[in-house]
Amino acid sequence: MKTKMLGGATAVAVAWVLAVAPLTARAAPETPPDSICAVLDGAARYLNTTVTVRGIASSEGKVTTLSDAQCKGAVALAMDEKAMGKRDVSSFRRTVAAKGMRADATVFGRFKATGDTRQPYAIDVYSVRDVNELRVAEGG
Repeated sequence: MKTKMLGGATAVAVAWVLAVAPLTARAAPETPPDSICAVLDGAARYLNTTVTVRGIASSEGKVTTLSDAQCKGAVALAMDEKAMGKRDVSSFRRTVAAKGMRADATVFGRFKATGDTRQPYAIDVYSVRDVNELRVAEGG
């Protein structure tokens, strides 16, 4: 009789754990974005790794950059056809390509060296989130 009760109690306990587990499970906390200044200061450590960076994005011609006024640092944003197929990336690109528009945004991608002395680093963009449009004042 004791074995039968123990088996029933165990089954109830297991059923309860399975029912409650999804309610108590938490999503992994998102990594807070780094500043461009921090990434550029430790560029050797970040090379060829994925980074999450927040900054001000703007476009000049076909070049889009993400910058930070704190250190006057900037990195180029490389958005290939595969990335442009993603809704968040293509929407972001259209936003910053519009005349007089910039955006405060968080960019996730691979940090890499470009070999260009004017713009030595770039980020291969995988995704973009938290985009806030910023209108540039006329003449500045």
